Amino acid sequence: MTKTEIDFLIIDFLNGVLTPDKEEQLKKWINASQSNASYFTKTVGYWELSPSLKKSKKFNVDKGWKKLTNKINPKISFQKIVREYSKIAAIFLLAFIASFYSYQFILVDNQQSETAMIVNEVPLGSKSLVTLPDGTNVWINAGSKLIYSAGFNQSNRRLTLFGEAFFDVVTDKSKPFFVETHGLEVKATGTQFNVRAYQDEDFIETTLVEGKISVNRLKANKNDEVVLAPRQKLTVYKHSKKYSLEEAYNINKHKKAEGKNTRHQLAIKKVEIVSNIDTKIYTSWKDEEWIIKKEKLGSLAEKLERRYDAKFKFIDEFIKEYSYSGTLKDETLEQVLHVISQTSPIMYKLDKKDVTIWHKPKNEKTKIIKK
Repeated sequence: MTKTEIDFLIIDFLNGVLTPDKEEQLKKWINASQSNASYFTKTVGYWELSPSLKKSKKFNVDKGWKKLTNKINPKISFQKIVREYSKIAAIFLLAFIASFYSYQFILVDNQQSETAMIVNEVPLGSKSLVTLPDGTNVWINAGSKLIYSAGFNQSNRRLTLFGEAFFDVVTDKSKPFFVETHGLEVKATGTQFNVRAYQDEDFIETTLVEGKISVNRLKANKNDEVVLAPRQKLTVYKHSKKYSLEEAYNINKHKKAEGKNTRHQLAIKKVEIVSNIDTKIYTSWKDEEWIIKKEKLGSLAEKLERRYDAKFKFIDEFIKEYSYSGTLKDETLEQVLHVISQTSPIMYKLDKKDVTIWHKPKNEKTKIIKK
């Protein structure tokens, strides 16, 4: 099993929803080596020591942990596990907290706890709701990372976003709320707004639902600042090279390790502001009903890739210009593709999570090919 699969098993264990089959898989993995057992016990320990984690009231972690460890190979003694657990408070340099299929890591620079950075990472095919220390709620979309200091809200409220998130910010005029993303800075004191800033896209989009925010380039003059009113959307088209999420994150990490400033001034190609928009079109991705309105197939496919952890391939590029409107709830990827094929001249092949789409010639029946 991969590390991600193991993490999911431990997440299910900590949430008290581990099935007997999965419990057996976890037990075998723990028994496979002392390092596996150590990783498991440390993860449970970090869960127990984290004050910000909302634990299930229906599941007693201590009893569940003891029950599982009683089934573990005697060679890995329970006393050793307890000793590992007791060390955790002293070596609280790397923490792992995971819930609702999202990951949260505490990364410590130069082994100094006061510089710890908390990283919330949401994998493709998922989304997550995080409550920050100041009470602000943040919905994080698939394939995104939210990074902030362990001292968040002590002296400032500043965080970094890779990807997309919706912010419901708690009002505090003495401590403005800052979101840094790919050379831009969004400032708010108490408001609701959405930021879409995926590293592999050539634009950054900020949508204001209520309140007031200002958007500015990092390291730029105050005169460059743009102030948004409710129901306005700001789109900044980037002139700089596009990076994937991991590439951008690793570049910044290496710069920081070399003592270089990771902030850079964004090269802007074009800026566009649209007023009186229907904000739900840009924020409903976080809700039970996802509203789609006049969305081109090309951009819709990118969103579906993240939502379903899928990969789209277009045989005929021109069909990316087809436009669609509708509402999605809990439909499967196959159901979505079926509806698209019924409302436009396209055909598709679905092979697990690989989707191939091409134009359907006139008078030819729709073909659905599954492998």
